[in-house]
Amino acid sequence: MNTKIVIIENNIIAVNYIREKLIRTLMEKGYDVTVLTSGNHEQMRFAREKGFNVVDVGGSTQNPLHILIYLFNLHRAMAQCGADICLTFTVRPAIWGNIVTRALKIPTVTNITGIGPLFERNDIAYRGARTLYKFALRKTARIFFQNHDDMDIFIEKGFIDPGMAERIPGSGIDHEYYLPRERGDRKGKFNFIFISRLVKDKGIREYIDSARMLKAQLPDVAFNVLGPVWKQNLKSNTISRAEIEEWVEEGTINYFGESGDVRKHIAGSDCVVLPSYREGLSNILLEASSMGRPCITGNVTGCKEVVEDGITGYLCRVRDADDLAGKMKMMYNLSEEKRVQMGKNAREKVVREFDKKIVIDAYLKAIERIING
Repeated sequence: MNTKIVIIENNIIAVNYIREKLIRTLMEKGYDVTVLTSGNHEQMRFAREKGFNVVDVGGSTQNPLHILIYLFNLHRAMAQCGADICLTFTVRPAIWGNIVTRALKIPTVTNITGIGPLFERNDIAYRGARTLYKFALRKTARIFFQNHDDMDIFIEKGFIDPGMAERIPGSGIDHEYYLPRERGDRKGKFNFIFISRLVKDKGIREYIDSARMLKAQLPDVAFNVLGPVWKQNLKSNTISRAEIEEWVEEGTINYFGESGDVRKHIAGSDCVVLPSYREGLSNILLEASSMGRPCITGNVTGCKEVVEDGITGYLCRVRDADDLAGKMKMMYNLSEEKRVQMGKNAREKVVREFDKKIVIDAYLKAIERIING
């Protein structure tokens, strides 16, 4: 009988794009894979057209009733499919998924995709998350971290035993999928683009403030935004659709909505901007770099590992719109030759250091270790 692997992911978009190659590899190796996630009907249908077995278990908020429903859905789905091994990604699956798999005695491999302000904020939600992490991860078979800083913190705080932990290069990049492309019709504009979920800790407000500063100075520059309005974060971290509409109406940005495939948007840009406060390891920086685009990002964990200041892009001070605007102006003022060379440097770096094959091999080894006892 084939080993049954259940993957718990927060949103189906990540399944369709970031995890696709891992899932496909597991299926090719003969594993029976089921994905428990949430998302809209179109994305769910797209996943099933890929041949993925996907179950919508909904999501969870801080509402205790929603959490109980989510736990029940996870428990029922894993019991029904007879899971032998579980893989979890992102915060909610890492916490609630591990609690369920612990109860069901299912060995679990957890990927800590980022911790955000987990140890910086002291409100009730983050205090609760710290307590739950410490409990939920105690019996986990293997824990992957996307950067050394997060791994060191979890070990120092006593959340995990060092022998459980391993650092992998983020989610890796499929550099054959994210190939360099020439920019299309320029229409006389230099294009910056911010690509991310639209939440405050990705630096969207700093990007908007920088765009406002530069509009008058650089009239031939377009400031673009791509990404979904995201309501699964704490309310204090969310951006409303009304705010986005206001930014568009005042002429600060062009908003392209959301897209599962970001390649055409990266290809249409001169520089990708992500002034994030902290990442596990940024996927959009990997994708943009693989496509030969220089990036501007925060000098923070999960971003500085990808972007080398002055070589593949620029690093800016976190939460500092003035510094971000300065770095964006520096990028604009580069000759096209130097900017293209930055992009080439960026692709060489991610192909060398962040190949998705490294990540997939780490998962295959962890699964084999569990199977073989």
